Amino acid sequence: MSHLVLLFIVPLIASLLAFITVGLSKKLFKRIACVLSAIPLAILLFEHHHWMGSEIHYDWIPALSIHFHLHVDGLSLAFLYLVAIITPISLLAERSAAISNPNVFYGLVLLVQGLLFGFFMARDLALFTLFWEAMLIPLYFIIALWGGVQRQHAALKFLIYMIVGSSLMVAAVLGLFFVQGSNTFNMDVLQSVAESAPYAPWICAIFLLAFAVKTPLFPFHAWLPDTYYQAPITGTILLSALLSKAGIYGIIRIGIGFFPTILQSWSPILIGLAITGTLYAGLAAWRQTDYKRLIAYSSLAHVNFILVGLFVWNEAGQLGATLQALNHGVTIAALFLIAGWLEDRLHSTAFTAGQGLAAYFPKLCWLTLFFVIASVALPGTNNFVGELLILYGLFAEHPWATAVLGTTVILSVIYMLRFMQKLYFETASPQQPNWHDIRLRELVTALPLVALILWVGIYPAPLMKLLETPTNPTVALHMELPR
Repeated sequence: MSHLVLLFIVPLIASLLAFITVGLSKKLFKRIACVLSAIPLAILLFEHHHWMGSEIHYDWIPALSIHFHLHVDGLSLAFLYLVAIITPISLLAERSAAISNPNVFYGLVLLVQGLLFGFFMARDLALFTLFWEAMLIPLYFIIALWGGVQRQHAALKFLIYMIVGSSLMVAAVLGLFFVQGSNTFNMDVLQSVAESAPYAPWICAIFLLAFAVKTPLFPFHAWLPDTYYQAPITGTILLSALLSKAGIYGIIRIGIGFFPTILQSWSPILIGLAITGTLYAGLAAWRQTDYKRLIAYSSLAHVNFILVGLFVWNEAGQLGATLQALNHGVTIAALFLIAGWLEDRLHSTAFTAGQGLAAYFPKLCWLTLFFVIASVALPGTNNFVGELLILYGLFAEHPWATAVLGTTVILSVIYMLRFMQKLYFETASPQQPNWHDIRLRELVTALPLVALILWVGIYPAPLMKLLETPTNPTVALHMELPR
């Protein structure tokens, strides 16, 4: 129990220390923040064999039947590792010189990390909702205070969409609490009674809408392009690699966990929306003239691809979707990391800002190419395994839909190779004084992502075994449902 508490508390204490610390140089502040954000990863690795089944459970607000209940199973542990790895990388991605009020900035990022840990471990539905709502506040300020020229507009749009999703979430939680009759927020209890509760389809629909906005599922995606584009690179990585995974995790834990039969009956409609979103986002990415927007739309396409797998009611599709959610978190963080480095050098994210860059940035070119081929699911990289399982699962249920979804894989190759062509292999632009290849520090930042992409691509068995534990609803509940 002690290590579980430590994992949750350390980022929150680090955040508080950052907020109250002043007078340090920006570089020193960044180094300290990166070290503090890496402590949870060290805790996870040090106690790796003791996490499964670890739990803390005590009364928090007894009058409202709310308990502080945290629990770790295979599904949550995988997402905890994702948060622990991506957060330090997101901090390393940002130039310290570009950050005003570094104590506030790094404090907010560390706060997001702590709230995400709490979210992925929460087993009390009220606590789950509290973390769900709370993580929006620091993300809003990260966008609004350190984003691009149109940051206020993007932050407001993000906030409006998230408030709508949050309101739906609160309404669904309260509705389930009052109608299911057991007067508890315990998610293990609710899982067994939610589907038999009065108005269960309506409650399920409200939950699903709340998760669809944050993930986002097409057509609830309008906040994403501007938000990803205007956010600072740290914020963009947090949003794309982690926040969207909170929505996916919610669908797995609440949607599939609480309402499996209802979701199964809605499966064709949800698959149709997700495939439409994948196709729409792929076409939108193809026509972009800005590489950061292209990557933003590619993220939307991949997230909807993942949702196709979740809504296919068989083991291959749902296991592939869960695995692909983790893979996407790694790959999209890598692509936005590259985007940030390019923006630092070109001072723009337009394709016209610099072309033929392979002549000036050969190391960055090779690194970009590696992340691009991982994004398009080349065999031997992490995304290949997840996408193959999703397509296999979908083919078993809807062969014709698989043909449509397969075209989006080809589309992703087209727009990602166009990204490479436009930036690195056109006629070279005149070299500018500040154009220099990536340094050792930047290469070291990217190496953990390279290692994860190759590890999961070549030897995915340990991660798949972790996700196949009986506590994972995506691979357990479908066994009990009629085919």
